[in-house]
Amino acid sequence: MNPVELLAIIIKEHAPKDIWQGSPVLGYRILGNTNRGEIGEEFVRRYLKEAEIVVSTGGRRTSLTDMQIAGHAFEVKTASLGANGTFQFNHVRMDRKYEYLLCLGICPQEIVFNMWRKGEVAEGTAGALVRMAEGQSVTYKLTKKLKDMRPIAALPTHIASLENKG
Repeated sequence: MNPVELLAIIIKEHAPKDIWQGSPVLGYRILGNTNRGEIGEEFVRRYLKEAEIVVSTGGRRTSLTDMQIAGHAFEVKTASLGANGTFQFNHVRMDRKYEYLLCLGICPQEIVFNMWRKGEVAEGTAGALVRMAEGQSVTYKLTKKLKDMRPIAALPTHIASLENKG
């Protein structure tokens, strides 16, 4: 037997089930993290504009916030669904000037979201923040279960409720 073929068989036996097979957004999974983030931000921008919600054209990667939505500063984090049914939103920062953290979850067949005020993130209401690297306290990761997320169709209504709060 060819050694590469043997290794491929062994890898297949030990690999978890691929929930992304046949997904229309499979290409998202092969992109680098920066590209994934840019795609998530652009999706949010276009999706909300379609719902006639005012969204900024966006800043640069070095901007203190990702975008303005309905007059509020937002940090947007995007993650794909893992085989364990969770999303890991990386590089959540508390030193940036945003009002809301919007987490966009990409699933094989659907898109979900959740969002929290920055204070709720800091207080742990959004979930436990875990340091991205030991010994540093600048960037964190936030892990969320699919069941804790909302269907993307609810995002425009949720944002509109912020407009009414002022």
